[in-house]
Amino acid sequence: MTQPPHVDTAPWEKVQEWTETAFSSPIVTVEAVNAVYEDPDFLEQFRPLFADGIEQTPRAIFTTGLSFSRDPPGEETPKKVLGIAAKYASREFKKSLAEDGLVNVRQTGSQDLRLRGRRTAKAFQYDAGYPFSGAAVGVPDAHPELTVRVWAALWPTKDSFEMAGGIYPLEDLAEAVARVGGETDVTVEAQPGGDRRLVLDRIREAAE
Repeated sequence: MTQPPHVDTAPWEKVQEWTETAFSSPIVTVEAVNAVYEDPDFLEQFRPLFADGIEQTPRAIFTTGLSFSRDPPGEETPKKVLGIAAKYASREFKKSLAEDGLVNVRQTGSQDLRLRGRRTAKAFQYDAGYPFSGAAVGVPDAHPELTVRVWAALWPTKDSFEMAGGIYPLEDLAEAVARVGGETDVTVEAQPGGDRRLVLDRIREAAE
């Protein structure tokens, strides 16, 4: 079975791994093995704010290994069809973010990301709202959201593709809590520049 790429850099620790069918048709089936990495200290701090259906914090890393039930036709290789695969992956990943509980998901950018060994990944940027518990901030009827950014990148392997990415906040938690008139002792400060570098570094690490 395909394994998701690894991230070994501290403080990230793998907290989840699961397999799902990413795509199915009479011609081909694509299986995905996914892993999620969290900073244990941040996870413990933020866990009381989890909304129903949300399983990751607004600072997390993911990796995915993809496998196909049949090889590309003819002499096509994953590297040759990366552009086509990336267009499909960017649409499907946007849908998966919504299925995972994020709201108002929109793709806000894309770029080629240089990897080690003169390789290139296709990277996609999304902005969204991360729902957290209104009851946890003293406003049970509220539906507070933290503005977040998500990066996802796709690159070819010898016979398939792999993905990695991450999520991070674009605003301080205090701002999101104040919008609904709530209070919390949990502190989350936005560091978008540093978080972006961290996520892109973890993508490159996963692609090694």
